Amino acid sequence: MKFERWPQRAPKPWLLVRPGLAEQPWNWAQVEQGRVLAAGSGQPPAHAQARVALILPARSCSHFHVAAPPGLKRDEWPLLLEDRLLQAPEALTCGCASHQDGRLELVSIEQALLAEWLAQCERWQLPVERCWAEFQLLPATPPGTALCWQREADFSYWKGSSEDARQHWLAWPAMLGGQPPALWRGLQVESLAGDWPPELAPLERLPSLFERHRPRALKLALAPGQWRLPAACLVLAGIWCGLWMLQQYRQAAVYQAQVVAAIGPVASPRQAAQLLKRERQEVDDHQLRLRQLEGLQAQLASWLNGSPGSRLRAVSFDGQRWTLRLQGDAATAPWQAMANEAGVAVAVADEDAGLKVVFDLGASS
Repeated sequence: MKFERWPQRAPKPWLLVRPGLAEQPWNWAQVEQGRVLAAGSGQPPAHAQARVALILPARSCSHFHVAAPPGLKRDEWPLLLEDRLLQAPEALTCGCASHQDGRLELVSIEQALLAEWLAQCERWQLPVERCWAEFQLLPATPPGTALCWQREADFSYWKGSSEDARQHWLAWPAMLGGQPPALWRGLQVESLAGDWPPELAPLERLPSLFERHRPRALKLALAPGQWRLPAACLVLAGIWCGLWMLQQYRQAAVYQAQVVAAIGPVASPRQAAQLLKRERQEVDDHQLRLRQLEGLQAQLASWLNGSPGSRLRAVSFDGQRWTLRLQGDAATAPWQAMANEAGVAVAVADEDAGLKVVFDLGASS
């Protein structure tokens, strides 16, 4: 039996359009087989064969890795970001760049801004099929490495991978100078320059943040006797869908058990998201207080070593307030300076047996 190979069609070219910020013109690029063949600014040229993708400027997006309970709907994703963004959840639109191990990689943008850009594309008669964040165009980086894309004079765009293989994004203003925060230090950095990355991520496999147009259905006219192969494909597809649904059902049960074990029974995914957010906030607050306490302990030890006439009589910590009782010449200690450096409040009171100092780690200095 002889099998004939079906000819593989080359993927259609892409037309990437990126809005300008602060009255700057739009930029566009024609991409074929992963490389930019032509680029410019202003209204993109007509290209009947190209698929259009709206590129969301890096400075207009926010990027997060968050834990998400199973069954959470797309319109409920902004609830996971309530304590991390200044905007109200209803003013945001969230897209998912990846979903793995019960965590979502979310990209958020203002609804009004996205609607304005899509409206401009419609006025230019550009049928937007995909929406990608600008950082998605950069190739994925292996753990311990990063890319620094110098597209603008006053901003640099960083994409890197930490040791847990999570991709991180950063738009770093040049006015801050120096190097980015601690997460990016120690990474092996490769520098890029230009209006568009010299090497693009595989566009065909990039997840779209906001789906716009679905591909048209392909109509096939089969001659008699040619229906067997499509029928077999449909049967296999049905079996695969059944197995996939069974796997998803089992995975959802595992996620639900994990959520119940962590926060107790819940009535809805929305309630689970709120409780998870509250628990995460409590953990973050606890870790912050521990760091503040470590800093205060180090400052106190340094001061005591330099003040032989003072002695620590008692110390206690109730989870929020660190209370010290001292004897000797403790009134001259720089208690307020210690509190300011740790970012907490302090109260000092005289006692019969000495001095009482209370650092309140739940209040700012």
